[in-house]
Amino acid sequence: MVRKTVLAVEDEPDMLEIIRVNLEQAGYNVVPAADGVQAYNALEGSKPDLVVLDLSMPNMSGFRFARLVRRDARWEKLPLIVVTAFAFEEVEDLANEKIDGFITKPFDPADLVSKVEYVLSRNEV
Repeated sequence: MVRKTVLAVEDEPDMLEIIRVNLEQAGYNVVPAADGVQAYNALEGSKPDLVVLDLSMPNMSGFRFARLVRRDARWEKLPLIVVTAFAFEEVEDLANEKIDGFITKPFDPADLVSKVEYVLSRNEV
């Protein structure tokens, strides 16, 4: 079985480590990025199957990253799961960017793993 790759985009080092460790323990390859610029630059080389994306980050926000990804033909169908401390109402405009999942911080890492598994299985059809 080929391991799926998840691009984890989070500017808080401790949170990025929690995401990385839990997804790796679940059998995923994880490519970490500390902001949207690093993440966008990593897309080509890492060819992720899914992105776990924080919204509030320096250099390039998750909002901007999502918009750029959705407007690039190479990545427009790449599944995006948003992990954020914002309430859904504050990020409702992301619905236009076809976000595949939404998790509010703080979260149970098992819930993140379940959401990643669900979104990836849904996109294998």
